[in-house]
Amino acid sequence: MPFQGFEGPAGTGKTHRLVEDIVAWVTANPLQPYQQILALTFMHGSRRRLDQRLSLLPALRGRFCCMTIDSLAEQITGRWKSLCNHHGIQTGTFEETVACAAFLLEQPIVAHWVASSFPVVVIDEGQELTPARLRMVKALAAHTKCFVAADEFQCLDENLDLQPFRSWFATGNITQLTQVRRTGQQGLLNAAIALRAGAAPVNGAGLKIKYEFKNQAPFSIGHELHRGLSNGGNVALIIAPSAKAWADQLIPRLLAGFSSSRQTIPPLRLGWETRPDEEVTQVMAAIPPGESILSEAVLNSFAGLPHMPPWLSDVVGAIKHQRRACGQLAWTRFALQGLMERKAAIHRAYGHSGTKGIPVMTIHGAKNRQFKHVVVLWQPGVPGSDNHKRRLLYNAITRAEQSCAVFVRTEALLAEPPFA
Repeated sequence: MPFQGFEGPAGTGKTHRLVEDIVAWVTANPLQPYQQILALTFMHGSRRRLDQRLSLLPALRGRFCCMTIDSLAEQITGRWKSLCNHHGIQTGTFEETVACAAFLLEQPIVAHWVASSFPVVVIDEGQELTPARLRMVKALAAHTKCFVAADEFQCLDENLDLQPFRSWFATGNITQLTQVRRTGQQGLLNAAIALRAGAAPVNGAGLKIKYEFKNQAPFSIGHELHRGLSNGGNVALIIAPSAKAWADQLIPRLLAGFSSSRQTIPPLRLGWETRPDEEVTQVMAAIPPGESILSEAVLNSFAGLPHMPPWLSDVVGAIKHQRRACGQLAWTRFALQGLMERKAAIHRAYGHSGTKGIPVMTIHGAKNRQFKHVVVLWQPGVPGSDNHKRRLLYNAITRAEQSCAVFVRTEALLAEPPFA
């Protein structure tokens, strides 16, 4: 059966229409007592938000299962491991696991096994589907009622070839959404339209793009953050890929507060939101060298970390349990990294952010989120093509509901894409 697709710019209500149509379909085609809706996203943040959205609907409460597509891949390969082994398919890395899951779902017996429990499948962030993940979705769509939301312009992976997804998506019943509902600020709306059209965004109601002299920039950024807090609602500081060093210089000053003879910036509460893969890389860098590391040496290395991720206590518990219950006294580097990745992913999926006050995040980390007020830092050196830079700026600006202030580090940037 053809799948139902929803396509439109950020803030046009793709997820809202997705949920509306699911409720209508389930009302007309009641699920069996043992059946659920399977809702899949690309990132855990989107999974949490979609889970919250579905749980608010009485018609769907207790009748859906929300997870990332990678989590589904792990479950399928775990359940059908003997079939993987029979075909000699490796599942050591995430990408190998996803490729294996795609192969399994292309087998009718596995696809029917999934469809019997999940006759309805929902896909959010469809534009992020890599070839193997797209194979998984195509196999599911052939045996279930499938709903897909996507916006090609919000894909931030410049190396991902979107043509396979584009070709498949065109085969569905697609509803085009055009009215932006997230904001009524005309400056934000006009900037989003301009960036999608390859044109330059301009200042307007709700949007400021500006360069400030080096000594004034910290004051102007601080004023914008305080103004957002005083106007009510949540505030975010979003960092372009090249601007992390600039942010790292600013954050200690904003935390402490600073002043001049004419201006004062009171202290702000803010801090970086880190991604699980970044945290794992930082922790692995502290592990002693070698392919096989004693458990005691691993645990001792954790004690010297300047910052311990919240999931690290689960890793410590797992290492101690293996030593106590199984007599495991050493870990290979590969196994240790796999353990950390699993614990970090679980915490990301079901835990909560430890950031207090204003969150500081990358543009990639801000995807699919929204804030009343947004401040963006943009510095020379943003990688990628001019179109990719426009997508980055678009994703940053469209996080804002009421106001967005973009600060560029050098005046010359205003004469270059994506600002010109």
